[in-house]
Amino acid sequence: MLDILRGYLPSPVPSLPAPSLSTVSVKQRPVGIGNWRGTERRGPLAEISLKGGRLDTVVRFQLWADTVSSADNIVSTLHNDLLTDSGQLRTDGFLRLELIETSPAEFIGSSINAWRKTTDYKILYEYHYHDLDGAESIIARIPIHSDPEQRGSAERETTLVTDELSRWDDLQAPSLDVSATVKAKVHIYGLASLAYHPSPWVGNPVTLARLQRNISTPPTTYPTLTEFHAAVTREVNPDLHAQIVFPSLADFLATFDSAGDSFGLGDWDENGTPDTYEPGALAFDPPLILDGSNDLLRVSYQGAAFDSKAVIYLRASVN
Repeated sequence: MLDILRGYLPSPVPSLPAPSLSTVSVKQRPVGIGNWRGTERRGPLAEISLKGGRLDTVVRFQLWADTVSSADNIVSTLHNDLLTDSGQLRTDGFLRLELIETSPAEFIGSSINAWRKTTDYKILYEYHYHDLDGAESIIARIPIHSDPEQRGSAERETTLVTDELSRWDDLQAPSLDVSATVKAKVHIYGLASLAYHPSPWVGNPVTLARLQRNISTPPTTYPTLTEFHAAVTREVNPDLHAQIVFPSLADFLATFDSAGDSFGLGDWDENGTPDTYEPGALAFDPPLILDGSNDLLRVSYQGAAFDSKAVIYLRASVN
């Protein structure tokens, strides 16, 4: 708020004190219920809470000139500029901007030898911010334990519930597998990513494959993503057992387009600051089609886990 208003201060004059802006009073006001304004999607994977607050404040402009008339003119110019820009100021968060008092010009003698005027404005300013409501990560896997006999017994069973989402980090990097059912086709319209990784770490190779489970021979390897996509989606005789191998995780992520602003989430590297995640999207147009339970889309990382404190979420966009 103050940074915006400082832009309306006149340019300093070498022989005079610099004009200044100060806060006379300030009170915090709420926005909505619990300062909550709504939610916003950040890419295909993340949703953040939109919050805000209001400041009910009085600010004071202190202006200097070498004559009384110059001091009056400077104040008049300030009032005019603020009035002229009232529409933009409202867009910037100034819900109310009200002139409440302007002092007479006061001569400050001795070493300064200048005229000073102050003018006060009462302001209601609304600021916005986003919040993850304490979230440290995105739920990618839900383990469900079953122990029908005795807690912790050898008969204990664990089922891992997932969907078309996988998380890769320095603990594990399970492949993202998407398959169809016997009764229904699956259309894959692309991949979504949410990535935090330190620079200059690039990671190991990543393989994107469209496979058939009953074929034991290695899939056809294509040199580019464009050629791979064209081969597996062509109408006549598509290649149903194909892959492309990216030299590194960084090369794989470079094929994704930005899908929104970055944001902080958790502190996986435990350096005391939130990790910055970049959302991305990779479109398949036309979509990849899995025609039955024998068909599989797999995105796999070469290695059981990362060798760096990095986190990548991958999700397939399916229908």
